Amino acid sequence: MANILDKIFAAKKVELGTTRREVPLAEIKNKIGDQRDVVSIMDALKVSGEGSKIIAEIKRRTPFKGDLVEQFDPLAIARTYADSGAVAISILTESRFFGGDLKYVEQASKAVSIPLLRKDFIFDAYQVYESRACGADFFLLIATSLDKNQLKDLLELGQEIGLTALVETHNEKDMEKAFHAGAGLLGINNRDLTSGKTDLEISRRLLKETRGMDNLLLVCESGIDRRAQIEEFEGLGMHAFLIGESLMKAPNISDKLQEFTGHGKIQPAG
Repeated sequence: MANILDKIFAAKKVELGTTRREVPLAEIKNKIGDQRDVVSIMDALKVSGEGSKIIAEIKRRTPFKGDLVEQFDPLAIARTYADSGAVAISILTESRFFGGDLKYVEQASKAVSIPLLRKDFIFDAYQVYESRACGADFFLLIATSLDKNQLKDLLELGQEIGLTALVETHNEKDMEKAFHAGAGLLGINNRDLTSGKTDLEISRRLLKETRGMDNLLLVCESGIDRRAQIEEFEGLGMHAFLIGESLMKAPNISDKLQEFTGHGKIQPAG
C-alpha cells in the first residue's frame, strides 16, 4: 500500500510530464539568465555572531495537519522573515499537497536578499534547472526517495549551475547515500514523511554519524517549537534549524522567529 510520500512523488511525476510539454527545458534554461546572482547558503551559515541560524519556512498546509494559516500572503511572510533575523527562507513549491507555487520563490527573490530554498519533491534534472530559473539559491533532495546515484547526479548538476543541495536524511541508510553523494549541506528530518510523526530522537541519534566530519553543515528539520531545543541541538553540533509550522501558526511570526534566533523574549507555550 502506497504511503503519502509515495503518493506525492507519483503525483509529481505526472505533473512534471505536463510541465515539460508546456515549458520545454530550453525555455527554462533561458530564464536562468534573468535571475539574480545566487546567494550562497553555505556562506550565510558560516557567518558567526548573528544568533542562531534559522531557515524559516513558508508553508500553507500539510497533508498531515491541513491548513496552517488563515491569511496566507507568502510575499509578506518572506519580508517578515528577512526583517526578523532568518538566515534563509524555505519555500514549499509543491501545489497539490502543500499549497505551494514556484511563483512564491520568484516573488521572494525580488523582495529579499537572503538565500531561498526551493523545497519540493525533486527527482529529475528538469526540476533542478527549474529551481534556478525561479530564483532559488538552494534546493531540497530527499535521500529516502532517491537512489544513491540519482542523489549524486542531481547534487552535482546543482553545483554546475551554482545551486547547493540540502540533502535531507531520516535514517542511517539515508546518511550513507548523502555521504556517497558528497553532500556539504545535510538535513536531518525528525518527521517521518510516511506517517507525519515527529521525533527529535532522530536528530540526537543521527548526529553521532557525523562526528569528525567538520566539512558538513548540519540542519535540524521539523519538530522544533522552543528556544531550549535549539540550544540543546547547537550544543550537539547542529548549525541551523529549518522551522515551518511553529512559525506559520504563531500569533506573531516576527516575535516567534526572534525568540528562535535568541534575540527575542521567550513566548509562552501553546
